[in-house]
Amino acid sequence: MRLSDGNLRGRTIIAADGQVIGDISGLFFDNETWRIDAVQVELRKETADLLGAARSMFRAGSLDIPIGMIQSVGTTVVLSVRSDDLRPVLASEDQQVPAS
Repeated sequence: MRLSDGNLRGRTIIAADGQVIGDISGLFFDNETWRIDAVQVELRKETADLLGAARSMFRAGSLDIPIGMIQSVGTTVVLSVRSDDLRPVLASEDQQVPAS
């Protein structure tokens, strides 16, 4: 199946344990292979709180989920990992130094 970024944005992400994580808000491409390597997810409030993601009243928490954690794509996107297994992904994002 061939999908555009417009078709993927807004799709709901569900973890392997059935918990709704949030919605796709963006895609990240590898600049050498031009393949998608991660999806940016705007987290639901409950998930952001569960994972300890930074958020505010005016900005939802977000998480970049590697493509390897995606099991299937249909009307929703299903992950191959449980919601608790996303904590290390968030922790690795927090440790990255922003590019200058």
